[in-house]
Amino acid sequence: MKCDIRREGGTVDIVLSGRIGVAEAIELRHRLFPELTAGITGVVLRMGEVTDLDSSGLGLLLAVRNLSVDIGAAFELKNAGAGLAPKLDAVGLASR
Repeated sequence: MKCDIRREGGTVDIVLSGRIGVAEAIELRHRLFPELTAGITGVVLRMGEVTDLDSSGLGLLLAVRNLSVDIGAAFELKNAGAGLAPKLDAVGLASR
């Protein structure tokens, strides 16, 4: 799993790749949550290179979405592959 975090203006742009399971979700939580602070206006998760998600990975995405809402930031999930769509749809996350 790789994670590239970029801040551009008020937007946090996060590019993820690989599999996101329990260990990866824990690592990502420690890396992402400090970035999501007051003043952020947008959070973009780019999922084009993510190969698989388990329930921990889905829980992480939901937590990032909820934290984004809590700080008043728009949340976008982009480019998730067709193989991830059923899992994302099941938890109410749609990719654009």
